[in-house]
Amino acid sequence: MTDPPLGRSISSDDAAGSLLSDDNLLLVELVLDQLTVTDSLSAYDSPSGLLIPVGELARLLDIDLTIDIGQRRVIGTIGQARRPLLVDDSTHIVRLASASEPLSPGDMVVGATEIYVRASLLEKMLPVKVKYDGPSLRLSLAALEPLPIQSRLDRLRQLRGLREGGGSNNIVYKVRSSAKLFSLPSFDVSAELGGQKRTPSLPYRYDIRAGGDLLFSNFQGYVGSDDAGRPVNARMLLERRDADGHALGPFGLTRFSAGDIFTPALSIGPRSVGGRGISFSTAPLTQQSVFGRIDLRGELPLGYDVELYVNDVLRSGQSTPVQGRYEFRDVPLVRGINVIRIVSYGPRGERTEEVRVVNVGGGQLEKGQLVVNFGAVQQEKPLLNLSNSDSDAVTGPGSGHLRVALDVLYGLSETVTIAGGAATYSPTNDRQRYIVTAGVRTSIRGIATQFDATRDDTGGIGVAVALAAEAGGVSGVARHAEYRAGFLDETTPRGDSSRPLRRSTGLDLNWQLKPLNSLTIPISVRATRDQYANGDIAWSGIFRASAAVGGIYLSSGLDLDRLESGNVAPSTRLSGILTASSFALFQWQLRANLDYFVLPKSQLRAISVTADRALSERTALRVGLGHGFTGEKESTVQITATRRFGFADMSLSGQYSAPRNDWRVALQLAFSLVRDPLGGGYSPRRPGAASGGSLALQAFLDRNGNGRFDGGEQPVPGVLVDTPTGKQVATDERGRVLVTGLGYASAAQVRTNLDNVALDNVSGPPPVIEFTPRAGTVEVVSYPLQARGEVMLSIMVRRGAKMVGLSAVRLKAIGDSGEEREGRTEYDGSVVFDGLRPGAYRIELVAEQAERLHMRLEAPIAFTIGGEGGAAPDLQGVVVFDNAQ
Repeated sequence: MTDPPLGRSISSDDAAGSLLSDDNLLLVELVLDQLTVTDSLSAYDSPSGLLIPVGELARLLDIDLTIDIGQRRVIGTIGQARRPLLVDDSTHIVRLASASEPLSPGDMVVGATEIYVRASLLEKMLPVKVKYDGPSLRLSLAALEPLPIQSRLDRLRQLRGLREGGGSNNIVYKVRSSAKLFSLPSFDVSAELGGQKRTPSLPYRYDIRAGGDLLFSNFQGYVGSDDAGRPVNARMLLERRDADGHALGPFGLTRFSAGDIFTPALSIGPRSVGGRGISFSTAPLTQQSVFGRIDLRGELPLGYDVELYVNDVLRSGQSTPVQGRYEFRDVPLVRGINVIRIVSYGPRGERTEEVRVVNVGGGQLEKGQLVVNFGAVQQEKPLLNLSNSDSDAVTGPGSGHLRVALDVLYGLSETVTIAGGAATYSPTNDRQRYIVTAGVRTSIRGIATQFDATRDDTGGIGVAVALAAEAGGVSGVARHAEYRAGFLDETTPRGDSSRPLRRSTGLDLNWQLKPLNSLTIPISVRATRDQYANGDIAWSGIFRASAAVGGIYLSSGLDLDRLESGNVAPSTRLSGILTASSFALFQWQLRANLDYFVLPKSQLRAISVTADRALSERTALRVGLGHGFTGEKESTVQITATRRFGFADMSLSGQYSAPRNDWRVALQLAFSLVRDPLGGGYSPRRPGAASGGSLALQAFLDRNGNGRFDGGEQPVPGVLVDTPTGKQVATDERGRVLVTGLGYASAAQVRTNLDNVALDNVSGPPPVIEFTPRAGTVEVVSYPLQARGEVMLSIMVRRGAKMVGLSAVRLKAIGDSGEEREGRTEYDGSVVFDGLRPGAYRIELVAEQAERLHMRLEAPIAFTIGGEGGAAPDLQGVVVFDNAQ
């Protein structure tokens, strides 16, 4: 039987298993520009070429790539410009920087513990040329630009010979994880004490985040103070999420939240607003309508700033947290696959990147599909109200009023989806308004179409129609809305009660410009025209473009605002921004920003440059320079030195501004407190444990084979576990290790390694542990190791008076516990059964082959693996062929 050809279905488990089998396993030599990195890279042969392991290759070459088995994708950043990379098997796209192309059938194979790619795809992902010499088993890479490992040649010797054990034929060790009634929470603490010229002269502030299980949900909490140490902001949330909609009851809920939540936005009328209340949804977590804009929110600790990229175009940024988090509202998406990247920069040189892949359609559902979104809150009132005059919370009209929003969509047919909604909201401070909405989503000649109408209890009316299409590589969304009788549409935030809108028209365009074959520039344009009830007309426009040029990632933007009002001369303002980032020599992380005015007067506004350098694994330095060209024309210099301990990060920073002679010094300490369920108490850890899941692993020698750590069983030290920082930690003398900061996604994977275990003839569970992380919780994983043995068996056949080895005989080793292991004899009749648990075994022929060839064993074959494992004595069996009847 031959392997099936590589095709679109190759991503299935069966097809992947046939390619990633021991029969196809090769240990190849990896050479980078004449330097041998390793001589034992685990790759697989296939009819269409060599399958190369991405995860192992990234570790050996020190490239910023992460494989996500559950989501079937590879993400990372490439080169000094940190060009974003996404390879997604589910949506069949390859996207590097702004260039996107389809994923060719068979180019990517997803195994149980690794993702493999063909050489042609690897050349698209990395700046290398790939050459494979089959007879010599040599995989040669020629770098087209400097790779990180080439900037750290002193580490090359350490990389030689490193190889993860186990092939992809091992299954993932999946640990079932669900929220508990209660668990002791984890905490993230960031505290800052300083001195400054301004008042207060001795500021001190803190942020505290907590996470854990409560009432079979995930609890997330936050408390933040002002510069006088007074708590002024607090949030609490109970949340359950399920991407498949199976675990949250019989109604297909994908999300349920209570506490400080956000209401859903309707297509016309109320926008998404936060407050204390409840919400739930049955909508898929990764699907959106092209006519809707999404709000993105997340945690933003002290000193951090974030940038938002949509399809590799820089959309926005935020450096000052509001109630301890960032918020990007009204983010437009294009039809099809949208790659959203939220890049966070920390005060100690940290750089983290969250990637979301959102599939955007025309808002149509499958026939019979029902989607419900509901939220009810006391508007802009937190569950625990600590606000005072110094709070940074900004409230809008209707603060404290009840806001309820219900949005329902139903797939009437394959091409028509009907929508309806009801809400109470407060666009003004005088009274609440009650509205009902109705709409249709369909497609006309391939153009996605959405129509909505609404009426409120004051007689206000709103009607909106939207169209979305793609032609000539340009994706466009157009929307026009008409309003009467003072209707206020919060989804078009440019109108208010003092100046209600009469009509509003908007157009979003996205395309890619290719001035050179090697250069792709994604461009995004948004233009709006608003006419108010008093006759005023306002124009606004946004232009964004980004590209990687010469190792530097450049982003540029223009913002236009124009107001035409009665007999007054029109006023026009045009401003711009230019940003650049690079990872120079893989040592300095550089960022620069330039703000400027074009109209009504051309002038520079401000410039800033930030440089981060890791001096060692524990020490980092940040230098920042800034200058303002308007007002007092202030210049600022900032220097921060950071020391990373095993339990915390400590930073000392100083800032000086001239000509005001303003200065500030601060000492910041950031750490986590995590209760180790295996250690029995709280211990300090590096920051991030409360906002993501953690794992506590107990490794032991499982002598009775029940998978539990029983009294008298031996703990196993030296089991290596990968951490999110790329380092490995080992189990201690009691066989325990705690790994924190594993994120808050639908699944987390942790890789283990037994190379440092000082025991012979043992093996453990599969090398990749997968579980569902929840913020602030610690998942306890038992990691049983068992003694293993092996036996060599020779199968012979009589040829006259001579015994000859018989190849290709399929055999089974069957244990007294029911365990089965299948093998096939080599050319000399030998076969090795390894990894066998202690116990008694018998050898049988595979029935299908035995019946087809009319063969049987001349005598029974049996053996025993001792309690300490090891090799059993070699055996020999004889096969007899009966005459066919």
